[in-house]
Amino acid sequence: MQAGIDLLGQWLLSHVRIIVIWKKVEKRYETNARISYNRSMNQNKGAGKLMRVMIAGALGGMIALMYLWAQSGAIYTKVQSEEVNQQAGLLCVEEKKADATKGQIERFNYLTKALCEIEKNIRNIQFSLRETADGYELILYDREKREVFSEVYPMKPWVKEVSEGILEIGISTGSPARYTFYFRKEDAKISDTFYNAKLFGGRCIAHRPMVGDQWDEPLILTDIFEEGILYQEIYRDFSVTADLMSAIYSIELTDEEHIMLEYCVGEDYTVVSEVVEIELGE
Repeated sequence: MQAGIDLLGQWLLSHVRIIVIWKKVEKRYETNARISYNRSMNQNKGAGKLMRVMIAGALGGMIALMYLWAQSGAIYTKVQSEEVNQQAGLLCVEEKKADATKGQIERFNYLTKALCEIEKNIRNIQFSLRETADGYELILYDREKREVFSEVYPMKPWVKEVSEGILEIGISTGSPARYTFYFRKEDAKISDTFYNAKLFGGRCIAHRPMVGDQWDEPLILTDIFEEGILYQEIYRDFSVTADLMSAIYSIELTDEEHIMLEYCVGEDYTVVSEVVEIELGE
């Protein structure tokens, strides 16, 4: 719609300009030939006017069309078109190069991070466990990958990190019958072996080692590597069970000075929940 209005306006403007120019030319020559051509001009006056209007209209239309084409960007030289295409092609090439470079950088960063993570995991793995003809061979290593422990077990042991830098190695021979010991990766320290012990606080255990036929042994709380951080004996009327630790249902460290202990007592196996104060050192 807007294009049509512009075209009509340019046509009218060109038409008027051509008529004005025509009038000026006609007036210039009219004085010299007024008498000679007066009669012929009067006879052809109507035809002359019509011719002027037609010629002016045609020229005005052509000028208006050329103006509209120029405004719409339809008129380009061959050189201009080639330059535009060349610049557009260069821009596309640069964008593709930028995208490719960005993708390569992202892939490089990802691979570098993955390799660092793999290397870190390899350094942190300080044990090996493999099946042999005689059973399962477990080897523990220090930080320098030197062997510090080796044992072949008749059944597959479990190895898991129970707290930061501390591995629990265990083997089950029945229910309940489990033996566990602990390995500290930082200095390759190995704990004693405990029977049916319960871990609490990430660095302490509770156990009741049986001495002879004594079923009234206390519950012993100690730090895993028995370095004097904690040692405490708790005496209660624990119920007689298949193994001494079966009378201890749960133990949980609530803060640095207390544990929540749940156990059974007496012949009727009464369940008791008790908060016990402890002295946990550094």
